[in-house]
Amino acid sequence: MSTETIEQTERRRRGRVAHFRLDVAEWTVLRAALLSRAHGSTGPAGFSPESFGLDPEQPLTPVERERAWSSLQLRGLATHVPAEDDITALSPSCILGMLMLLEADVRVDVSAWSGDVVVNQSVAWSGGRTAALARRRRQVRTAGGDPVLEQEPVVDLSLSAAGGLLAEAMRALPGRVTAGAPEDRSPVRIGWPQSAAIAQALRSGREEVATHLSGLPASALAVLGTVATSLVGGASVSAARRTADGTLGFHGVWLWTEADVVELVDATCHAVTLRRTDLEHVRHGLLTALTGLLHAEEVL
Repeated sequence: MSTETIEQTERRRRGRVAHFRLDVAEWTVLRAALLSRAHGSTGPAGFSPESFGLDPEQPLTPVERERAWSSLQLRGLATHVPAEDDITALSPSCILGMLMLLEADVRVDVSAWSGDVVVNQSVAWSGGRTAALARRRRQVRTAGGDPVLEQEPVVDLSLSAAGGLLAEAMRALPGRVTAGAPEDRSPVRIGWPQSAAIAQALRSGREEVATHLSGLPASALAVLGTVATSLVGGASVSAARRTADGTLGFHGVWLWTEADVVELVDATCHAVTLRRTDLEHVRHGLLTALTGLLHAEEVL
């Protein structure tokens, strides 16, 4: 494939993606309209009215509701302001994209944090189309010094007719770290009972105590040290596809430090394995997992 063909393909892909930043009221009536024809469904987790601190029974006043529908109409997502929150008021293209959030062939859920920002994302794929929702919260401190999550009153909505499942999932992850690819990727297995004591020793600068507690070599202890002292972000990614025989699934967890990325592998109630990696290997791991659920051309 020539460079020109690749560039033209990428331009077509970008041209087939629509992004919307909805306020909470707009998202609330849009969600209610979708659920009006999907009895028993609750939609993606973390995006219900109560997740935004609203009353689940009466989230909006009549004035707020009418304003929200009028705004959706101006955006081209609705055809009119309905008397009731009903799916018939949504534009056909909006219905086509949004129904995937309720009836997805594959769903990817991402929970990530970077610094003081927490991101929740839900991505749905069906028949080569992708729909994604994302919301952010920021950790602030109250007057008493207690940390709380402050709601960001926005829901990011993306609708794509050109796949893009992996790209959407990667958008929610923390960014690159400053260091290069780690040289030592040897896995480190540690039991949960001693992990707290080792972490405390490392935070206190008592590496000799941590070495005694863990019995690990210095290279392995360095992995635990970065996790114990310099975390700057983290992410949990789950993917699932419904099949005739059941559900295929994937789950991955990563921690971002100031120097690199650490993957949590094979965690049980007794122990966890840590392994140094980098963002490119995280992307490759997600690509491999999603390709196992989809055809490769629909993942990229």
